[in-house]
Amino acid sequence: VPKPHTPFQWAAQCHPDVVDDRLRKLRAEIGSDRKMSRAIGMRYHDGKPSLIEGLLSRGDRRVGKVIEEVWRNGGRFDGWSEHFSYDRWVEAAAKELPPLGVDLDWFTTRERERTEVLPWDHLDSGLDKEWLWTDWEDALNSQEQDDCRWTPCFDCGVCPSMGTDIEVGPTGRSLIPIAPVSVGSPITNPALAGG
Repeated sequence: VPKPHTPFQWAAQCHPDVVDDRLRKLRAEIGSDRKMSRAIGMRYHDGKPSLIEGLLSRGDRRVGKVIEEVWRNGGRFDGWSEHFSYDRWVEAAAKELPPLGVDLDWFTTRERERTEVLPWDHLDSGLDKEWLWTDWEDALNSQEQDDCRWTPCFDCGVCPSMGTDIEVGPTGRSLIPIAPVSVGSPITNPALAGG
Protein backbone atom coordinates (compact mmCIF):
# COMPACT_ATOMS: atom_id res chain seq x y z
CA VAL A 1 0.00 0.00 0.00
CA PRO A 2 1.59 3.31 -1.01
CA LYS A 3 1.63 5.30 2.22
CA PRO A 4 0.37 8.86 2.79
CA HIS A 5 3.01 11.45 3.74
CA THR A 6 5.70 9.60 1.75
CA PRO A 7 7.04 10.18 -1.76
CA PHE A 8 4.91 7.22 -2.87
CA GLN A 9 1.60 8.81 -1.87
CA TRP A 10 1.04 9.58 -5.58
CA ALA A 11 1.75 5.99 -6.69
CA ALA A 12 -0.83 3.55 -7.97
CA GLN A 13 -1.32 0.46 -5.86
CA CYS A 14 -0.84 -2.82 -7.72
CA HIS A 15 -3.94 -4.87 -8.49
CA PRO A 16 -4.32 -7.95 -6.21
CA ASP A 17 -3.62 -10.35 -9.09
CA VAL A 18 -0.28 -8.64 -9.75
CA VAL A 19 0.67 -8.71 -6.06
CA ASP A 20 -0.25 -12.39 -5.70
CA ASP A 21 1.66 -13.31 -8.88
CA ARG A 22 4.78 -11.51 -7.66
CA LEU A 23 4.53 -13.19 -4.25
CA ARG A 24 4.18 -16.62 -5.92
CA LYS A 25 7.30 -16.00 -8.00
CA LEU A 26 9.26 -14.75 -5.00
CA ARG A 27 8.24 -17.73 -2.83
CA ALA A 28 9.11 -20.15 -5.65
CA GLU A 29 12.53 -18.56 -6.16
CA ILE A 30 13.36 -18.60 -2.45
CA GLY A 31 12.03 -22.15 -2.11
CA SER A 32 14.15 -23.37 -5.03
CA ASP A 33 17.29 -23.15 -2.89
CA ARG A 34 17.03 -25.09 0.40
CA LYS A 35 19.85 -23.17 2.04
CA MET A 36 18.33 -19.84 1.07
CA SER A 37 14.81 -20.88 2.08
CA ARG A 38 15.98 -21.75 5.61
CA ALA A 39 17.76 -18.40 5.95
CA ILE A 40 14.96 -16.19 4.63
CA GLY A 41 11.60 -15.73 6.30
CA MET A 42 8.77 -14.01 4.43
CA ARG A 43 5.93 -12.07 5.98
CA TYR A 44 3.47 -10.61 3.52
CA HIS A 45 -0.13 -9.70 2.83
CA ASP A 46 -2.02 -11.22 -0.06
CA GLY A 47 -3.22 -8.80 -2.71
CA LYS A 48 -6.92 -8.72 -1.83
CA PRO A 49 -6.61 -7.66 1.83
CA SER A 50 -3.93 -5.17 0.79
CA LEU A 51 -6.29 -3.55 -1.71
CA ILE A 52 -8.86 -2.99 1.04
CA GLU A 53 -6.11 -1.64 3.32
CA GLY A 54 -5.28 0.76 0.48
CA LEU A 55 -8.91 1.86 0.28
CA LEU A 56 -9.04 2.51 4.02
CA SER A 57 -5.68 4.26 4.31
CA ARG A 58 -5.85 6.34 1.13
CA GLY A 59 -9.57 7.06 0.94
CA ASP A 60 -11.43 10.16 2.02
CA ARG A 61 -14.68 10.58 3.98
CA ARG A 62 -16.67 8.92 1.18
CA VAL A 63 -15.15 5.60 2.26
CA GLY A 64 -17.17 5.92 5.48
CA LYS A 65 -20.27 4.80 3.53
CA VAL A 66 -18.38 1.65 2.42
CA ILE A 67 -17.33 0.88 6.00
CA GLU A 68 -20.92 1.28 7.20
CA GLU A 69 -22.24 -0.94 4.39
CA VAL A 70 -19.70 -3.67 5.22
CA TRP A 71 -20.76 -3.46 8.86
CA ARG A 72 -24.47 -3.64 7.95
CA ASN A 73 -23.71 -6.76 5.90
CA GLY A 74 -22.05 -8.54 8.82
CA GLY A 75 -18.46 -7.35 8.61
CA ARG A 76 -16.78 -7.78 12.01
CA PHE A 77 -13.14 -8.30 12.95
CA ASP A 78 -12.08 -8.01 9.30
CA GLY A 79 -8.48 -7.49 10.39
CA TRP A 80 -8.49 -11.19 11.25
CA SER A 81 -8.07 -13.27 8.12
CA GLU A 82 -10.69 -15.82 9.19
CA HIS A 83 -13.33 -13.04 9.29
CA PHE A 84 -12.19 -11.01 6.27
CA SER A 85 -14.45 -11.06 3.21
CA TYR A 86 -12.94 -9.41 0.16
CA ASP A 87 -16.18 -9.86 -1.76
CA ARG A 88 -18.17 -8.06 0.96
CA TRP A 89 -15.82 -5.05 0.71
CA VAL A 90 -15.85 -4.99 -3.10
CA GLU A 91 -19.64 -5.26 -3.21
CA ALA A 92 -20.01 -2.46 -0.64
CA ALA A 93 -17.61 -0.25 -2.61
CA ALA A 94 -19.49 -1.00 -5.85
CA LYS A 95 -22.76 -0.02 -4.20
CA GLU A 96 -21.68 3.08 -2.24
CA LEU A 97 -18.93 4.78 -4.24
CA PRO A 98 -20.31 5.27 -7.80
CA PRO A 99 -23.15 7.57 -6.63
CA LEU A 100 -20.39 9.69 -5.08
CA GLY A 101 -18.48 9.87 -8.38
CA VAL A 102 -15.65 7.46 -7.54
CA ASP A 103 -14.95 3.73 -7.30
CA LEU A 104 -12.57 1.31 -5.58
CA ASP A 105 -9.92 1.71 -8.29
CA TRP A 106 -10.09 5.50 -8.00
CA PHE A 107 -8.84 5.27 -4.43
CA THR A 108 -6.36 2.44 -4.97
CA THR A 109 -4.98 1.48 -8.39
CA ARG A 110 -4.62 4.84 -10.11
CA GLU A 111 -1.63 7.17 -9.97
CA ARG A 112 -2.33 10.63 -8.57
CA GLU A 113 -1.47 13.91 -10.25
CA ARG A 114 0.93 16.38 -8.68
CA THR A 115 -1.75 19.01 -8.13
CA GLU A 116 -4.41 16.64 -6.76
CA VAL A 117 -5.63 17.51 -3.28
CA LEU A 118 -4.98 14.35 -1.29
CA PRO A 119 -7.33 13.31 1.55
CA TRP A 120 -4.57 13.75 4.13
CA ASP A 121 -3.24 17.13 2.89
CA HIS A 122 -4.91 18.93 5.81
CA LEU A 123 -2.67 16.96 8.23
CA ASP A 124 0.84 18.27 8.81
CA SER A 125 3.40 15.50 9.14
CA GLY A 126 6.22 18.03 8.99
CA LEU A 127 7.27 16.93 5.50
CA ASP A 128 7.08 19.50 2.76
CA LYS A 129 4.80 18.31 -0.09
CA GLU A 130 7.09 19.79 -2.76
CA TRP A 131 10.06 17.94 -1.27
CA LEU A 132 8.02 14.70 -1.33
CA TRP A 133 7.12 15.31 -4.99
CA THR A 134 10.78 15.83 -5.91
CA ASP A 135 11.66 12.61 -4.07
CA TRP A 136 8.83 10.82 -5.97
CA GLU A 137 10.26 12.02 -9.28
CA ASP A 138 13.72 10.83 -8.19
CA ALA A 139 12.24 7.41 -7.39
CA LEU A 140 10.61 7.23 -10.83
CA ASN A 141 14.01 8.01 -12.34
CA SER A 142 15.70 5.33 -10.17
CA GLN A 143 17.69 7.96 -8.28
CA GLU A 144 18.51 7.12 -4.67
CA GLN A 145 18.07 9.67 -1.92
CA ASP A 146 21.18 10.08 0.19
CA ASP A 147 20.90 9.79 3.96
CA CYS A 148 20.96 13.37 5.23
CA ARG A 149 22.77 12.29 8.39
CA TRP A 150 25.91 11.95 6.27
CA THR A 151 25.22 14.53 3.56
CA PRO A 152 24.00 18.12 3.45
CA CYS A 153 20.39 18.84 4.46
CA PHE A 154 17.67 18.25 1.85
CA ASP A 155 15.18 20.66 3.46
CA CYS A 156 12.53 17.95 3.85
CA GLY A 157 10.90 19.79 6.73
CA VAL A 158 11.38 17.42 9.68
CA CYS A 159 14.96 18.00 10.75
CA PRO A 160 15.26 19.57 14.23
CA SER A 161 17.63 22.12 12.72
CA MET A 162 14.57 23.49 10.90
CA GLY A 163 12.74 24.13 14.18
CA THR A 164 10.47 21.07 14.00
CA ASP A 165 9.57 19.35 17.25
CA ILE A 166 8.61 15.73 16.64
CA GLU A 167 6.10 14.39 19.16
CA VAL A 168 4.49 11.01 19.69
CA GLY A 169 0.71 10.98 20.05
CA PRO A 170 -1.12 12.89 22.74
CA THR A 171 1.57 12.27 25.38
CA GLY A 172 3.44 15.41 24.42
CA ARG A 173 6.73 13.51 24.78
CA SER A 174 9.39 14.46 22.27
CA LEU A 175 11.23 11.77 20.38
CA ILE A 176 14.95 11.35 20.63
CA PRO A 177 16.33 14.11 18.41
CA ILE A 178 17.58 13.24 14.95
CA ALA A 179 21.05 14.69 14.89
CA PRO A 180 23.23 14.80 11.80
CA VAL A 181 26.36 12.72 12.28
CA SER A 182 29.64 14.46 11.53
CA VAL A 183 31.94 12.85 8.99
CA GLY A 184 34.65 12.09 11.57
CA SER A 185 32.30 10.29 14.00
CA PRO A 186 32.71 6.59 14.89
CA ILE A 187 29.52 5.76 12.98
CA THR A 188 30.87 6.97 9.64
CA ASN A 189 34.51 6.11 10.28
CA PRO A 190 35.08 2.44 11.28
CA ALA A 191 38.65 3.23 12.31
CA LEU A 192 37.31 5.50 15.05
CA ALA A 193 34.71 2.93 16.13
CA GLY A 194 37.38 0.55 17.34
CA GLY A 195 36.61 -2.22 14.91
